[in-house]
Amino acid sequence: MQYKLSELVAKFGGQLVGEDISVEAISPTDFAALNHITFLSDKKYKKALAECKAGAIIIREEDAADLDLPKIITDNPYYYFSLVSNLFNPRRKLNSQIAASAIIDSTTTIAENPAISHHVVIGANSSIGRNCQIFANVVIGDNVIIGDNVTIYPNVTIYDKVTIGDECVFHSGAVIGSDGFGNAQDAKKHYHRIPQIGGVVIGNRVEIGANTTGDCGTFEATIIKDGARIDNLVQIAHNVSIGAHTGIASQVGIAGNTKIGNHVMLGGNAGIADHVEICDYTVIGASSNVGKNITKPGLYSCGMTAMEYKDWAKAYVHLRNIDKMNNKIREMQAKITLLEGK
Repeated sequence: MQYKLSELVAKFGGQLVGEDISVEAISPTDFAALNHITFLSDKKYKKALAECKAGAIIIREEDAADLDLPKIITDNPYYYFSLVSNLFNPRRKLNSQIAASAIIDSTTTIAENPAISHHVVIGANSSIGRNCQIFANVVIGDNVIIGDNVTIYPNVTIYDKVTIGDECVFHSGAVIGSDGFGNAQDAKKHYHRIPQIGGVVIGNRVEIGANTTGDCGTFEATIIKDGARIDNLVQIAHNVSIGAHTGIASQVGIAGNTKIGNHVMLGGNAGIADHVEICDYTVIGASSNVGKNITKPGLYSCGMTAMEYKDWAKAYVHLRNIDKMNNKIREMQAKITLLEGK
């Protein structure tokens, strides 16, 4: 499939400068061919353009002055790249049909233009919106509501009482609505399950990565708001609330009853304790642990930077002896003060 640059501008905006050529793919600068369009989102990579063979480029106006090739000028090249890349590389779609091997309860309603693949199971009193793509081996429970244009990839499990908005994407192995980790101990310290009946509510345009889990709320729902992006292998515990347009990287663990604001970014392997609140526009660095409320937006990080083992071992020895060192410093300060008094 080919597009003229003028067609891209008509679809996505921007300003065309130079010849209106046709392109058939978008590629990074070091892989682009003559019939490709590339992009420059960070000027520190501009030197790479000297060797670039692309036929056209998406670029900011201030970075484009000395380039001869055709250009699409835009204020946000990286976002423009995502639009063009989605145009050239759309998600794979199933044929609009319900496979004979799918098992769908008679009380469930399916809106027009469904694509439901082999061995899908859908429980009672559920509702599937228009143009949904449900791949093989998906299991959807009872009393589930799924909006329009939702894509659910193979082997996803959606438990009972989950509500999902429009245009959401669930990648393979995701589990939504399983029991939260609610247990009570008796006098013998034996654990007993606390029923989790609150369900999960997911907004519009949410994307959830492979093997991510979102637990059911205890009484009230676990909530993931509009536009959130959640990576693979993330654990979201019961009664968590995740704000709109928040991004969560892989291996983050969020304990129960935590409230995360809008436009928050959580770096990979971060851990968030229970009953914590994180305000809007906060960034948590990778491998950081958050144990108390964050009320002021900013960058927070406590992950240790990797170093040679011998250097780490020396630093750890000093860390273990920091109280002793502190006491010695106080003793020295007291002696200096006494000498100065004489």
